[in-house]
Amino acid sequence: MSPIKESESVLKEYLKIATSYSIPLFWGTMESGIAQNGTAFILDTGVKKFVVTAAHVYRSYIKQKNEGNASICQLGKLVLDLDKRLLSIPKSKDIDIATFEIHDDEIETIGSNVLRGSNQVWPPSRPEQENMVVVSGFPGVERKKNAVDYYTFGYYCFNTPINTVSDRHFGCSFDREYWVDAIGKGMPPDNYDMGGISGAPAIALIRSEVGIVTWRLAGVVYEATASEMLGEIMFAHHADFIQADGSIIAHA
Repeated sequence: MSPIKESESVLKEYLKIATSYSIPLFWGTMESGIAQNGTAFILDTGVKKFVVTAAHVYRSYIKQKNEGNASICQLGKLVLDLDKRLLSIPKSKDIDIATFEIHDDEIETIGSNVLRGSNQVWPPSRPEQENMVVVSGFPGVERKKNAVDYYTFGYYCFNTPINTVSDRHFGCSFDREYWVDAIGKGMPPDNYDMGGISGAPAIALIRSEVGIVTWRLAGVVYEATASEMLGEIMFAHHADFIQADGSIIAHA
């Protein structure tokens, strides 16, 4: 699969694909408001539908709940007790993915698209270097309180080639020389704080021989950071660590 190079209008449509699947996952208290947020999505493997996010997002929620700072947790519009819905989380922190039970009527309440992808069987094949992925997540710096109990979540989305691939993950390094403002909202500032997009789906774009573009899950974002030393980078664990029944395995 070669890199997909398109016009700004087509790139915008690709970004819309990513934003249609990502859901803000957040928690806090009625008194203090939202303490923290991450990103999640609903995956359909053909065997089961479940919620996916980064394991460290869940662990942060549990820590703050134990400290009394997370009496309420929501996935988009849906109040969701993550600890009661935990489906699978690896004992080792080497694979930073966690899954949670969800019901069809709850999916309707959220109103988000369910990620199935073009793959006919699960798991999807792993991406290769220079393959393109689209990602959309919810940085905490874009979270705004508009009323006593009402927040909006701004998203950060991008379409980028994969630069490195290992047995556990793949990485993308953002080169501002090639950035295009496809949405028309302006470019983020240097060293933009991407904290909050962990748990977002990294979606691979696939072009067929006749030019038809489809997409499938490539991985789950577990780190995205920007600094003068490292530049702007993102890492995602491969999707095939997720089994069809929602369990997470240590080796794929």
